[in-house]
Amino acid sequence: MLKYRLMEDSDIPSIVNLWNKEVASKTIYESFDTESFKNKFINIPTFDKEGFIVCLDNDEVVAFGNANYNNRGLTPSETPGYITCIFVKEEYQRKRIGTTILKMLEDFLRNKGKTYVRCFYQNPVNFKWYVPGYDHHEHMGAPAVLINSPFYFLLSSLGYYMNGQQDAFHIDLTKYEMQEEIVNKIKENEKDGYHITIYDKNRHHGFKEFFDDLGNEGFRNSINYNLNRENPRPIVIVEKNGEILGFTGPIHTEDSGRSSLSGVAISPKCRGRGLGKTMFCYFVQKSKENGGKFMTLFTGSENKARNIYLYAGLHIVASFAILRKEL
Repeated sequence: MLKYRLMEDSDIPSIVNLWNKEVASKTIYESFDTESFKNKFINIPTFDKEGFIVCLDNDEVVAFGNANYNNRGLTPSETPGYITCIFVKEEYQRKRIGTTILKMLEDFLRNKGKTYVRCFYQNPVNFKWYVPGYDHHEHMGAPAVLINSPFYFLLSSLGYYMNGQQDAFHIDLTKYEMQEEIVNKIKENEKDGYHITIYDKNRHHGFKEFFDDLGNEGFRNSINYNLNRENPRPIVIVEKNGEILGFTGPIHTEDSGRSSLSGVAISPKCRGRGLGKTMFCYFVQKSKENGGKFMTLFTGSENKARNIYLYAGLHIVASFAILRKEL
């Protein structure tokens, strides 16, 4: 006889075991032990025990699901609820267990004042994932729901619709070499005064005006945060006569060997010269020289920056759906 109830502390070892057997071993997502599971789901400011449902067959946990929310100082209806995950043991699938848990989680979110659900990276519970075919080439946060996963099909069949797509890109930096055509393109632009280099506050100016022209406050905040660090990380720029006309970076290598990226952009003043593509290739080379073993990033399927990433040799290794449903 199946029984549905809120998770109890005594369920955690069984949930971890189920996750590792049914999720981590079969998908791109991380595995857990008891401590890391608690740190991911429970020991966070937004944890609400009413948002964690388990299904038991006698005393065995055969399925579980989690929902979350973060009002961020706004009224509940102004921010979404999040369905984090629903996983069912293989031999119990196709018995409407996942459907039942989903409806219970939706009721939980309604009771918290939520009027809609979005499944995407602003969920306080976000899973690390691994690039298929590589040994621990990781990315710390999945941007949404892995397309064509059981969770994706469950949500899609029960009223959730795609509200955007995020594609994950990857490159093995240990094998990266800047191609001759890229080097030649850099030299061609240098003849017209456009140089790709590392930002130097004593030689280069115009970040404020550059970001004003772009109208991108996220890029501005990211770069200003870096520049205000005690030891700012190097930023790759395009400059002409000292004026900043493009940026990418900052250059940073995480303990895992992953090289990170905050953004890439070129001023409207000099687009169409291949500066964005060659600047990013220069950044990839510098990331390798900084000890990077690989690079992962994600961007929207409609974002033109994807052409820059593909030009540099990155490949799409996974696609994620931002899903939404009105409650």
